[in-house]
Amino acid sequence: MRIVQLSDTHISHLGGTPSENFSLLAGYLNTEIRPDLVINTGDVVILNPDSDKDREAAWRLHREIEAPLLVIPGNHDVGECADEPWMGIEVTSNRVAGFTRTWGPDRFFLPGSAATGSADWAFIGINSERMSSGLPEEDEQWEWLTGVAEQVRGKSVMLFLHKPLWFPGGSRSGITIAAADRQRLLSLFAGARLRAVANGHLHRYRRAFEGSILTVWAPSLTFATPADTGHGLDPSPAGIVEYRVEGDAVHACLRSVPGLHGVTDVYAMAEFSAGMAELSAP
Repeated sequence: MRIVQLSDTHISHLGGTPSENFSLLAGYLNTEIRPDLVINTGDVVILNPDSDKDREAAWRLHREIEAPLLVIPGNHDVGECADEPWMGIEVTSNRVAGFTRTWGPDRFFLPGSAATGSADWAFIGINSERMSSGLPEEDEQWEWLTGVAEQVRGKSVMLFLHKPLWFPGGSRSGITIAAADRQRLLSLFAGARLRAVANGHLHRYRRAFEGSILTVWAPSLTFATPADTGHGLDPSPAGIVEYRVEGDAVHACLRSVPGLHGVTDVYAMAEFSAGMAELSAP
């Protein structure tokens, strides 16, 4: 089974690099990779979870992808659950509802199939911003996850979410989900084989192991990120991640897309500046 993960597309209704890169990607997926499944792990829109125009522009672009597509939200899609949310934009029930009106459910459970050679696998996606939010949607997602965990006992599992479970040096508000949520997730899937956890949010590619669990950070489709020497993190170009599920194994690699342009200075991007001005307006 071949899965492509894209993330942090940051699409604006004003077009520009995010839209141009996405159309390049769609063409590449449709003609070259032809994956069995495509998953966007969030920050679909550029900045503002309340912008209907940005959501609609993103939805139109995603329709260019011919493969089965699943989309889960990031903090820019539904607001953020953090001690100090970026720009004060907190996750709310209304913002979660706005996302689901456009994209459908903000989580998924997809059993593997013999047709794709993944019969012993299950693929799960969740809304990381529901975690520790205190919203009714948080309890609802935990209840749903409990039921899913029962269904995947004994199976190999891939988990997709926007924010990572781990970061070098420990949990960090606004960067990872809370440590208590991570432990609860791991405990839920103790009866399964949690083989891989795939996230976005950090705009860089990283492939590592936490014990026996493969952890993969997907790069942004729009932004290129410099090295973070303090945490031992390499620079990352814009790109996607390709997974191959073969038997009981999963392999992940960074995949470049011909013609893709990674923005290094976000403040020089007109779409970003316009989005910031919209958020800052009284």
